[in-house]
Amino acid sequence: MTLQDRPAYIIRMRAKPGTRDRLFELATIGMAKSGASDRYIIAREDGNPDVLWNIEVFNSDEAKDRYENSPLADSLRDEIIELLAEPPMRIAVHPYSASPA
Repeated sequence: MTLQDRPAYIIRMRAKPGTRDRLFELATIGMAKSGASDRYIIAREDGNPDVLWNIEVFNSDEAKDRYENSPLADSLRDEIIELLAEPPMRIAVHPYSASPA
């Protein structure tokens, strides 16, 4: 499967006051434990340190579906939603190009 065939997401989340560190921790744990992707970036927005950007490229459509329907995703999703000041923005994408992993 080429990089361009792999499903990906760009997600923006803004933490409630005082919950930023936990939000970033949970997002990092989820990416590391899921095994559904080998490429992800979790970034903090320069102008607003409470905003997290997550760019994740899944290994395959099956890996993405497996993760999204897993107990790990369910538990992380529930806890993360409680930390957010507003609904997350999630955009489904497919990579066009990237530097080597």
